[in-house]
Amino acid sequence: MTVFNIFVSFEFGKDNNLKNAFYTQAKDLSQYRIKNHSLNEPYREEIWKDKARKAIHECDVVFVLVGQDTHNAPGVVVETDMALSLKKPTVQILSRNARRNNYKGIKKIEDRISWRWETIDRSLSQLANVRSRRGPSAMIGRRPAVAAWGRFGF
Repeated sequence: MTVFNIFVSFEFGKDNNLKNAFYTQAKDLSQYRIKNHSLNEPYREEIWKDKARKAIHECDVVFVLVGQDTHNAPGVVVETDMALSLKKPTVQILSRNARRNNYKGIKKIEDRISWRWETIDRSLSQLANVRSRRGPSAMIGRRPAVAAWGRFGF
């Protein structure tokens, strides 16, 4: 079974339920084994940034869980900036509630998918295909070419 190291960025304190639901559902619904590289507790800012950068560096993909106020969450903005600077594939995941209420998410992250496991797994399958063509460490520290990811822009 293919393993993916995933960092989930979310608004800490407001959207913890989204993060917990994501990893709980991943165990039951994903065709892949998903390892949690997210930060699971609050830290002082200087410690948090170091821990977040290390966790993002070690992950294969960053998923941003879009909640009502994600676009105003300074931590999410910092984490997505880190992911982009580390050239990590970064995608926003929109729940039915986020789509229905037109939540904004992070402007600089264009790739958005619905929170449906067939859609999430399809994105991970594309990542696996790129990784297999480039070798086992292809995703470590590099963002694959946009063309390789089709509409998801990984």
